[in-house]
Amino acid sequence: MSSNATLLNARVGECLSDMELSPAARLGGGWSVELPSLKRGAVGVGLLARERTVRLATFFMRAPDRDHVSVYRRLLERNLQMTYWRFGIDADGDLFLAAHLDDDQLSAASLDAVLGLLVTYIDESYETILRLGFDVPAHIRVVAPPLGHDAWGPRGDAPVPGDA
Repeated sequence: MSSNATLLNARVGECLSDMELSPAARLGGGWSVELPSLKRGAVGVGLLARERTVRLATFFMRAPDRDHVSVYRRLLERNLQMTYWRFGIDADGDLFLAAHLDDDQLSAASLDAVLGLLVTYIDESYETILRLGFDVPAHIRVVAPPLGHDAWGPRGDAPVPGDA
């Protein structure tokens, strides 16, 4: 991590602490936080400082089992309606949300707003995408998992796709 990225990473940690989110330092740099979601339960978010930006990412859902075209079309349409965050897929086809903040945008208030938008977008989209991409009978109610559920997705760590 360069000296600029190291300084920016420290600022990210300070902002997260100011927000009382209990950030966890990640091996190799960056931070992880857990946010509450009405539809998904706990949502793990990875934050990684670069030279002049902070990348934020979260696992949204594993790769759909069916109707891939409708799922991807819905996510692309949703991307046009969202601020900061964008849906994407990784090499396994799993669905993620990612955002970037420029270093001059970074403050506790701006980070709070961006993380708040994330939770809103997840709560607005989760059930629709789940029902499109998986065989969930209409009579089954989608509810958040119980507390203690792994918030980081299928591989157990806060994701920052594209940053290896």
